[in-house]
Amino acid sequence: MRWTLLSILGSLLFGCNAERVSTYPVRGRVLFTDGTPVRVGTIELESITFGTTASGQIQEDGSFVLGTYTPSDGAAAGNHRVVVVQIIVSDGTVQHTKDHGQPVPRRYGDYASSSLSVSVEPQPLNNLIIELSPE
Repeated sequence: MRWTLLSILGSLLFGCNAERVSTYPVRGRVLFTDGTPVRVGTIELESITFGTTASGQIQEDGSFVLGTYTPSDGAAAGNHRVVVVQIIVSDGTVQHTKDHGQPVPRRYGDYASSSLSVSVEPQPLNNLIIELSPE
């Protein structure tokens, strides 16, 4: 009974016959159109073909590495919609000791309004430059 229950639970958690989409390494930079890097935030790509998402943390120099199943395994090949999300609490009660740089316009945080897209190729490394226009 115990093994049956564990088997059912494992199937629910990990999926029955769930196939992982192949991923390809992706790194890059998020910059404003004037060349200034986005210094903090998250970038996420949604595969139009597979519906998978790959995401990564944006570093102070604007660089990122994407991961779908692990933090750096990349993204599925094909076309992707892109969002850049930045959350900075600025209510006056918190004294920031770090310069977060220029804020990312809100429109880039939603797939419906972002208008950003990229293509990931099935190759050993994809280098992307994502450019954001200020509001």
